[in-house]
Amino acid sequence: MKETGVVRRLDELGRVVIPKEIRKRLKINNGDMVDIFVSNDKIVLQKYNPFSSDLLPISAMITAVKNVYECDITIFDKSKIICSTIQELKNDSFIDDSFVKRIEGSLEKELSSNLKLNIIDSYVFDNDIYVESLFINYEFYGYILISSEIITKKDKEAIYIVKKYFDNFYQNQ
Repeated sequence: MKETGVVRRLDELGRVVIPKEIRKRLKINNGDMVDIFVSNDKIVLQKYNPFSSDLLPISAMITAVKNVYECDITIFDKSKIICSTIQELKNDSFIDDSFVKRIEGSLEKELSSNLKLNIIDSYVFDNDIYVESLFINYEFYGYILISSEIITKKDKEAIYIVKKYFDNFYQNQ
């Protein structure tokens, strides 16, 4: 069943434009990478997520870090939750646009629970948070967020451990 029906003509180089309404709905921005593959007799385009095939080890790793450092960890990009130790934050849940705008100006700063920040419509952080950018091979892929009653040096070490994991895991990709 088609959710959105749009017909486009291929140009002489085989290109097609994804309509603005679809890009906006799926939060695909200029410069974003798109995964193109074939499924049965369909050509599928989806926003590229380098983590999509590796969620099980990522989930296991952040759960282990949570258990050692006693803080919640959420990994997300500018549009969706990738993985989180917070049960209410399901993978592929869309991020609230205002959340990304607020944290982009507050990277590497401790943010108080008094700010009542909501990452998705139905979840407001009741703990302090700390966010850093996640780069893989010098390319931006998202953010790592730590949530704890009070952000300490120990919590920031947890981000360092998560970043090292990504550096090592995705080094040759």
